[in-house]
Amino acid sequence: MMVTHGTKRGRHPGRIAARVCGITVSCAMMFAAAAGGAAPARQTEYASGTAVATKTQDVFGILHEGTISGELYIANDFQIDQSGTVIDYGVTRAGAPVAETVGKGEHAAGTSTNTLTKVSSGLKAMPWAVHVQYSLNGPNVDSSAISGANGLVGLHVTVSPNPLADTDYARTTIPIIAFTVPTKVTGAVTGSSGTLVTQKGTDMLVIAVGRPARITSFDFFFTAKHCSMSPLAVAAVEASDTAEFSRSMTALAMRAGNLSDIAIGGGKHDTKLLNRLKSMRDVERDKAKHAIAAADPAYQQAFHDYMAAYVTSYTGHLSGSIGDSTQMSALLGTAGELNSDTPVARAVANISNATNDRSAARSHQGAADAIDDTIRQIELRGTTGLAADLKRQAASQTSRAAKDFKTGQKMMHDAMIPFSMAYTDAYTRHLSKMTGGTASGASTYARQAIEQTNDEFTSNKNLKTDNQKVQAALDTMAAAKASEGQGKMLLTLAALVAKSGTGDASEASKSAAADWKTVSATGLTSYVSQSRVGGAADDADNAAEHRAGTGSAGRANSAAGTHTTTFVAPVASERLLYGLSGRVRGLESDMSGTVDDVVAVETAADIIRNAVDTLAPDEASASSALTRAIDEARAAKAKVAAPIDAQSSVGALEASRIGREGVSRDVVTPVNTHTAGARFLMVTDKL
Repeated sequence: MMVTHGTKRGRHPGRIAARVCGITVSCAMMFAAAAGGAAPARQTEYASGTAVATKTQDVFGILHEGTISGELYIANDFQIDQSGTVIDYGVTRAGAPVAETVGKGEHAAGTSTNTLTKVSSGLKAMPWAVHVQYSLNGPNVDSSAISGANGLVGLHVTVSPNPLADTDYARTTIPIIAFTVPTKVTGAVTGSSGTLVTQKGTDMLVIAVGRPARITSFDFFFTAKHCSMSPLAVAAVEASDTAEFSRSMTALAMRAGNLSDIAIGGGKHDTKLLNRLKSMRDVERDKAKHAIAAADPAYQQAFHDYMAAYVTSYTGHLSGSIGDSTQMSALLGTAGELNSDTPVARAVANISNATNDRSAARSHQGAADAIDDTIRQIELRGTTGLAADLKRQAASQTSRAAKDFKTGQKMMHDAMIPFSMAYTDAYTRHLSKMTGGTASGASTYARQAIEQTNDEFTSNKNLKTDNQKVQAALDTMAAAKASEGQGKMLLTLAALVAKSGTGDASEASKSAAADWKTVSATGLTSYVSQSRVGGAADDADNAAEHRAGTGSAGRANSAAGTHTTTFVAPVASERLLYGLSGRVRGLESDMSGTVDDVVAVETAADIIRNAVDTLAPDEASASSALTRAIDEARAAKAKVAAPIDAQSSVGALEASRIGREGVSRDVVTPVNTHTAGARFLMVTDKL
């Protein structure tokens, strides 16, 4: 349903003024009873803090089968312009607004603070709806049928403004769709108009640019072998130019990448174990840095020496008229040298060793990543049951590493044949021009021909493609060794966790569980349980109390003998956050889901960063699709921005507090008139 808002607020003792234009994206198709509902009657007074502050929001949602069925994670940033207290409103599952005193105290001017909120699924309808449909060899299928499949895989993605939303962001934001497919799965992805496909390391990065206020659909196809792909990320920001787009998207990606840091909230865990793990992580990172710094240049030199030895040997076997393409008799002569102690045979051995060393150097990076992931797991969930989980992960990583390394070796074999042929074709052509087409004296020009061939491989599109296939094989083998290092380290970590004495119902885990029951802690530990604790009856009672003004604050006024029509929502110090009180249910399963959601969001953060680098590499230039979308967003924003009449009965400050044309800028509830804007990132399941 559509939610309408009034145009006038009650007078507050301390107004919270909005001053920054915001940005937002939305979540997927939901039949939502938009939380907060219609804005309360204008005569209703809502408790306000004494600070002057603005809030911006970063909202993250997980899409299951193309629709939001999990919670929304909302990171709120408050900038304090005038010192005082800040009150922010959330909603109960019954849709009633309920207040929280941010930070439970006063904030100094010029400072900032942040909170993290979880909103239960179905409470909010977001500006953009996203629908994802998969196909396999023609017919549409569920996403589960795509995982591990062979054949022609298709994705049909539609992004459209959501008529159920009670904010206007879909009119002015630019939606971006991005995902990756490993090069071991496919070597090429085809997209419809408005899409970009590029290779990033071991992945094919696919990007599509949507358009403000319009329904946009994109089709993607690729021939897959044992199909897998990253989560599909949909993000959107408001932007008037390329630089603003880059800054906003980068800020959203940064917040997404740090979501677990915000979510941790300073929980109490095994400090001794964490400190040891952090030290181990730093050591592995240092090893990786030095090993990679040594191995990569060594490989490049070995490859250069190999190609030089290869064509030098080839040149020595040339005879008669050279021509403009590879002379097969000379090539066979070079192949015959591989069975003897010759320069080309030694070069082959050296490049093989250098390739293995380059890959092995990544094992330290994999080990560091394993430790870092384990640290985050402990901080988020404690160590209960973690040792067994780490052992299972180790087995999976080790098996995957072995398969991927074999895949990389085959990719290298398949890539080097066309690469070598293309190289000798180009080399022969350059050499022929220098010698006048004869083999006589060809060795004199070998070095010069090699240099010209190398230059051509950096500029010729077809030759660059051959080179990229070799690089993809190298990256696949390197990633496999990183997985191998990760698997080995996970076994070590499992043993450390088991020996730490905190693997079962430790004091650390008990403290972490206790954090869930209080609103005094910051971060996810105080917020995440809002959709898991209490019950429908509690929410109904809370909502009834809110409407009747008989909540804890209302009863306090009655007891004092005062009579007022002012609605004062209970603050967090009086009731548990957002009116949800009682017992914690399913703590372990809830944390497991939270960890999965956070990991998915952080994975999408890297995809968005790479998408920004591709779409707008230097903040001045941009793809044509992005330029068009920015122009449309700028025009739409100018059209909807209502001028503020300082002499009107509402007044400039009051109008700015309400937002553009009286439309709410807050994702949770229009009661939060201090919200300047929001950014959104939606993430699908990973196949």
